[in-house]
Amino acid sequence: MPRRSRAGFTLIELLVVIAIIAILAAILFPVFAQARERARMSTCLSNQRQLGTALMMYVQDYDETFPYIRFHSWSTEKGNNTYVWKNAVRPYLKSLDVLACPSNPTSRTIPGMPTPNSQWVTPPAGGNAEGWALEPEQRMPGGYGMNACAITWVPADTKGVSPPLRWAEVTRPADTILIAEAHSTAADVHPNWMWLSCPGVFAHPAGKVGNFIFFDGHVKSRKWLSTLFPLPENNWELSPSPDPNRKKLQGPTDCGHAIPAPDASVFRTPACLAYQ
Repeated sequence: MPRRSRAGFTLIELLVVIAIIAILAAILFPVFAQARERARMSTCLSNQRQLGTALMMYVQDYDETFPYIRFHSWSTEKGNNTYVWKNAVRPYLKSLDVLACPSNPTSRTIPGMPTPNSQWVTPPAGGNAEGWALEPEQRMPGGYGMNACAITWVPADTKGVSPPLRWAEVTRPADTILIAEAHSTAADVHPNWMWLSCPGVFAHPAGKVGNFIFFDGHVKSRKWLSTLFPLPENNWELSPSPDPNRKKLQGPTDCGHAIPAPDASVFRTPACLAYQ
C-alpha cells in the first residue's frame, strides 16, 4: 500500500499563527506588567505601614513631639543635610529598605553616591537621599518626604526656628498628611510640587495614585489632586480655613503659595498629567 505523505503548514497558516501569538502577547503583556506594578505597590503600602508605626513610636518616646524634617544645617562637604527625620526613625525600623518603594526609581541608590542640593527634585540615577552619610550602609532611599506645610523644612539648629510640632497641635490627625511619596531625594515634600515642580510628586502607574501616611499613622492611597481640593478641606494644613474664597495654604515657611484653580493649565502639562 503506498505511503501517504503528510501535508505541512502553508506560509499563510504560519503567518496566521504568528499574528495570533502577537495579538495575545500584546493583550497579556500589559496585564502582566500591571499585575507586577500592583504587587510592588502592595510592598510600598506595607513598608509605609511600618514607617507609620515607627513614627508613632518616635512620638511616644519623645514626649509626644514629631521629628523635625531636618535637624542639622547643610553639610557642604557632602552636599547633603547631615541628619533628617529618616535618620531619627531608623532605630524603629527593622531595615533601611523599609524606606524604599520598589516602584519608585529614587529608591534605587548606589552606596556613597550623593545627590547635589540642586538636584533633589530631579535626582540623578543612583543618587542617595538626604541623611545617607550617617547611615552604616552609606545609602538612603529617596521617594518619601515629610509634609512641609505641617512641619517646617528649616533645620532645627537654625536660629529662631520653631519648636518641634507636638501631638496636641495636630487637630486632624486622620486627615492631615505626614509623609507623601515623591520623585525626589529631599527630606520634605511640598504641595506646590503638584504644579511647580512636575514630576516632583510620584504616583504609581497602576491607578495613578500616591500613598500617604497620615498623622495618626494610617496609610491611604489617594489621587494627588484630591488631597488639595476642595481647598477648605485639603489634607496638607494642620488647620485649614473654612473660607471658600481663600487662595493660599497656611503653614510654615514656603507653604503659602497661591493655589491655582483645579482646571488651571499648570495642572495640564504633560509632566503633571503623568500622575493625574
